[in-house]
Amino acid sequence: MLLKQNGIIIKAVDYGESDRIITVLNEYGAKIPIMVRRAKKIKSGYQATTQPFVKALFIYNKFRGMGTLNSVDVINLNYDIRMDIFTNSYASLCLEVIERSIENEEVEKGMYQLLNFALDRINEGVSPQLIANIVMLKCLPRYGITLELERCVISHSSDAKTFSAYSFKYNGVISKQMQHHDEHAVPLSNKTLYITNLLQHLTLTQINTLRIHQDIIDEMSMFILMLYKEYVGMFFKSQRLINQLKRTEIDLASNDKNE
Repeated sequence: MLLKQNGIIIKAVDYGESDRIITVLNEYGAKIPIMVRRAKKIKSGYQATTQPFVKALFIYNKFRGMGTLNSVDVINLNYDIRMDIFTNSYASLCLEVIERSIENEEVEKGMYQLLNFALDRINEGVSPQLIANIVMLKCLPRYGITLELERCVISHSSDAKTFSAYSFKYNGVISKQMQHHDEHAVPLSNKTLYITNLLQHLTLTQINTLRIHQDIIDEMSMFILMLYKEYVGMFFKSQRLINQLKRTEIDLASNDKNE
């Protein structure tokens, strides 16, 4: 059976000496594994068009099991995303979060829309770290996590100005007055908690202009990654590269100051 589907490549794994297996998140929100014969050969024309982030019309044969690629009609190579190492690392985190949230036989169109949103906003120049935060927030419910940030979990106060930490002991945000109930609560600024709560409730169409201070983006990243670690026991491979890049950036900045 010959199939034609728009989609975005979310994973590419070399197979043998010349082939490659790609996983496409199609327009319906399903993960489709496709074998690409001779993908690593220059003459095949598939080297650049079967990489992660490529958005295209994929034409492939499928009878049983994995499909076999016939041709690729590229819509967007997302070349700039792939070429910048910092942008690539956060965009890869988006791919990984979405890919791991979808079961092999599941169909979830919202995930395709989320990935489209992420790549479009990154291409528009929005902070890729902020976009990765939004993707992780939107995927939390798919991992069974309900995040309550609108009121203090102990006093039930809804005064956001008093929020100062997140408690894994009580599974919610706590105010400064209640922080003594959990000495291990994670300190967070009320601005970070407010913006995190706002972003998790806004629909993708409501998220337009995004201007958030870098300190808040950094704190939000730390918080969201901690949620995945504590509640799901999940650590993302892409985050390792991000951590390495940050350490290198800090070391270079320190060397410049010493000079």
